[in-house]
Amino acid sequence: MSGRSTARRLTVIVATALAVAFGAMGCASGPQLTSPVGEWIAIDDDHGTLVIRENGTFTVTDASYNPIQARDAANDFNASGTWALVRDDAELSLDFKEARQGDFDVQPGGFFLSFTSGTIRFHDPDEVLDIEFRLQAGTTEHH
Repeated sequence: MSGRSTARRLTVIVATALAVAFGAMGCASGPQLTSPVGEWIAIDDDHGTLVIRENGTFTVTDASYNPIQARDAANDFNASGTWALVRDDAELSLDFKEARQGDFDVQPGGFFLSFTSGTIRFHDPDEVLDIEFRLQAGTTEHH
């Protein structure tokens, strides 16, 4: 290998490493949340509200997606349950105790979800259907 070829290769490697590092820093969207407590509103074309309370309970009201059965809902999925922080307080465990879609009961279920970025997303196994909730400003503390 010539000296010029080695220098060019080293330049490409350094440029790639810098691009990856700056790209990763760009993905960090400000402070990370340390608590999921607050009111979370569905975004984009979705509908619904997820309220996570300090007492360890939560409710989902009028959601356009049924996360337990991984299917769309006509803004009629409602549920309640309990929550806890898990995995070094970096993830949220939601344990659905009661759920209904319209007039039909839905079997309980549970999820482990990320919340620290200020969004909570439920999705089907194929990631075709989903709903994403965003924490309303001022409803929880940041780290």
